[in-house]
Amino acid sequence: MAIAKILHEGEKLYQLKRTIKYNSVAKEWLNSADNPRLIGALSNLGVIDITDQQAYDQFMKEFIKEVTLNKSLSTNKRQTKLYSHDVVSFAELDNQQRSQDELTKISLEILNTVYDMDNTPYILWPQTDNKHGLHFHIVRSMYSNNGEYQRVKQSKLKLRSACEKAEKKHSLVLTGKNIKNTPKIKNDPMLKVFKNKKSEANYLHQKRLNEAINQDIPLIKLKRNVHNVMLTTTYQSDLEIEEQQRFEAVNIKISDKEEVNNELNSIKKTIFSLYKKSENEAEFLKQITDKKITVELLKHSKSGKNKGIVFHYKDQSISGGKISSSMTLGKIKQRFPNFINTLEKPPTFSQKGAKPVSLLDFHIEQINKYYKQRSNKNNGDILIYFGKKNVEQRPHNFNLKLSHQRDKISFGPATPNDFDLKLALDVALQNGWKGAIISNCSRDFLKRNMAIAYKQDPKLLFYFQSDKPNLLTYDDLKAIKNDLTATELKTAIRNNLICEKDTHKMIEALKEVAKTPQAIGFADALKKGFSIKDLDNKTEQELATFHKKKYFNTIKSPSKTILSTEKLKDGRQTALDDITKAIDEYEPLTSDVKSKVTAKINKP
Repeated sequence: MAIAKILHEGEKLYQLKRTIKYNSVAKEWLNSADNPRLIGALSNLGVIDITDQQAYDQFMKEFIKEVTLNKSLSTNKRQTKLYSHDVVSFAELDNQQRSQDELTKISLEILNTVYDMDNTPYILWPQTDNKHGLHFHIVRSMYSNNGEYQRVKQSKLKLRSACEKAEKKHSLVLTGKNIKNTPKIKNDPMLKVFKNKKSEANYLHQKRLNEAINQDIPLIKLKRNVHNVMLTTTYQSDLEIEEQQRFEAVNIKISDKEEVNNELNSIKKTIFSLYKKSENEAEFLKQITDKKITVELLKHSKSGKNKGIVFHYKDQSISGGKISSSMTLGKIKQRFPNFINTLEKPPTFSQKGAKPVSLLDFHIEQINKYYKQRSNKNNGDILIYFGKKNVEQRPHNFNLKLSHQRDKISFGPATPNDFDLKLALDVALQNGWKGAIISNCSRDFLKRNMAIAYKQDPKLLFYFQSDKPNLLTYDDLKAIKNDLTATELKTAIRNNLICEKDTHKMIEALKEVAKTPQAIGFADALKKGFSIKDLDNKTEQELATFHKKKYFNTIKSPSKTILSTEKLKDGRQTALDDITKAIDEYEPLTSDVKSKVTAKINKP
C-alpha cells in the first residue's frame, strides 16, 4: 500500500523555513535518543550530512536560495505558491519486507509520475517517529530549474493513480482500484450520529442544571452549601431532580437505539462474511438460509422489474447497499450471473400433452429476426438472445432457454418483458405444443401470458395454465376478455383458473349468457354444489329437467319385498321340475318323495 498526499503548499519564505525546521528538530514529547526525528536526508542538490549541524544548516540555506531563485525565473504573477510539503507512507507489511532505500526510490518514483522531480529542487526526510512506522516527508520547489510551475490540477487523484501503479509494479499491498472487485464492508454511519446525540444530551443536561441552580433563592443557596459541606451526597432541587430524570430517559432511549444498531451491524458482518467466502450463488443462498436470513427482491410497482435487494433477520431488515457497495443487486449479479434464477426460480413453460416425436432444426431467425441463438455445448439447450446483446461478454444474460428435448422454455436473469413472453409463445407454437403449463407462476405473470396469447389468437385464451390452481380473479379474466362466452366460462371453471371466492361470480355470469333450459340448468346445478365433472356427464334432457324441478331423477334400488317374491318363485319352480322328472321315469312315488315334494312346495 502506498499513500501520497500534499500536506500543505506555502507562499512565504518564513513558511518554508518553518517546514524545514519541523522536519529537522525533534519533538520533546515524541522523540528520544533511541528514536530521533532526524535519521537521514536526501536531496538532488547534493549530499546532506546530518551529523554536522553547521553543514546541515548551510545546506538548508542553499536549498532555500535555490527555491527562491527558481521562482524568480517565472514571470506569471498569478503563480503564487513557493513550495509544497508532501508525505508518502506505506503499509506495515511493506515496511517489513523492504529496506528504507527501496521505499525511498519508490516514493520518488511516485512523485516523479506527477511532477518533474529530476529538474526540481527537493529534500526527502525518512522518519519513524510515529505509530505509522517508516514514512517520508518531501519538501519540493513549486518551480523547476527552468522556471516551470509544478502545480497541477487534480493532484490528489493523480497521486492516487500513481500510487496504484507503483503498488502493481513493486508488488506492494494493493488498495483502491487494484482491489475494486474485492468486497469491502461499509463503515457504520450511525456511530457518529450516536456520538453527536450523546454530546448534545450532555450539553443540554449541564445547561439545564446550571439554569436550575441559578434559580435558587439566597436561602436555598445557603442550604445547598451547608448540605454539600456536611454530607457526602450532593444537594439537588426539584428542578434538578426532574432534569436528571429527563437526562436518564434520553440516555436509555439512545442506548436502545445503539443496541438495535449493534444488532444490525452483527447481521451485516454475518451476511458480508458469507458473501465474501461463497464461491457461487447457490452456496451463498444456502449459507444465509442456514442462518435463518431471508432474501427479498424489491420490484418496481409498474414494470415489475427488479430494483433492489433486502435481507431480513427476525424483525430487522437491511438493504444490500447498506452492507457493502459490492452487495447491491447489480454488483451481486455481476459476481453471480445466475443469482436471480437461483433465488427466484423464474417461471418455466412446460409442454402440455404428448412430446414431439421428431426434433427438427430450430432457427430463431425464422420466428423473429431481431433475436439470435447459441447452443449450450454441455447439455444441448438453445439459448436465445436479443440481437444487440454481447453474448461473448455476458453469456448468462439470455432472454429464453429452450431445452434440448424442446419440451421446456425458461427465462433469463432479467425480468421478462412482453416481447420475451410473445417470443416464448411463438417458440412453443413453432415446436408443436398444444398447450403450456407454467411453473413458479404468479398471478400477474399468468395474466400477462393469457393476454398476449389472446391478443395473438382468441382461440389461445386458455393456452397457458398454471401449476397452481385458483390464481386469477373473475375481474382478471374480464380484463383479458370482456365478453366471455359460456364455453369459455366453463373452461375457466374446469381448469380451476378462478379463485374460489369468485366462483359465484362465474356462475352468475354463466347464467346471464345462458339462453336454453339446458344451459340454465347447468348453471343452477353448479350453484347447488354439483361438480362440473359430474355435469359434463349429464344429458341435455337431465339438465333441462333440473332447470324445472331443481333436482335430477334417480333410479330407485329394488326393495326387499320384490327380492323375497323372486326367491319364492324360484323355489316353486324347482319343486315342479322334480315332479316332472319323477313322472317321466314311470316310477310310483314313495312316501319319502311325497313328503319332500310337499315340503318344497309349501316352503315359503
